[in-house]
Amino acid sequence: MKHNWRIFELILSTLHLCCGFILWIVIYLTFNNYYLYLWNNPLVDHYTLIEVALRKNLTLLIISIFSILSGFLLIKNKVKGWVMSIITWIMLTIIVIMNSYRIVKLYPDELNPLERVVICIMALVFIAIVITLNNEQFKQKYKPTKTNWVMIVISVILVTVTKFV
Repeated sequence: MKHNWRIFELILSTLHLCCGFILWIVIYLTFNNYYLYLWNNPLVDHYTLIEVALRKNLTLLIISIFSILSGFLLIKNKVKGWVMSIITWIMLTIIVIMNSYRIVKLYPDELNPLERVVICIMALVFIAIVITLNNEQFKQKYKPTKTNWVMIVISVILVTVTKFV
């Protein structure tokens, strides 16, 4: 693998680690908000509210774990890191598109044109990263098998399903 691609891979690994830890912070803040709500409203059913918090954040938790693991595994040049990296970026793309679609459907005036452009750019950047990870250099280095591709498809489907549960 050429030196430039190795640098890109290290930058991508760092980006994975940062995204994973940022997602953990978002999940923590969300749970903290639910906890504060429960603290201020002791008559609310705690079990139901915690279940809702878990359901809403399950997909983000899975993606953050995938992101952190793929960051470490890409640094170590493991095939699993490459596979998990592709899964992470595909899932981030799907989540950005699904969440923005839900916001537009529920609150049509909520997103201004600039926010819509930023969402489109984010989705395009994520797709570009997935395409770049399928570059010939990466395919030569990691030599993906049919099993790897099947795992990518199955993982993306399962994690997408958790978004609807």
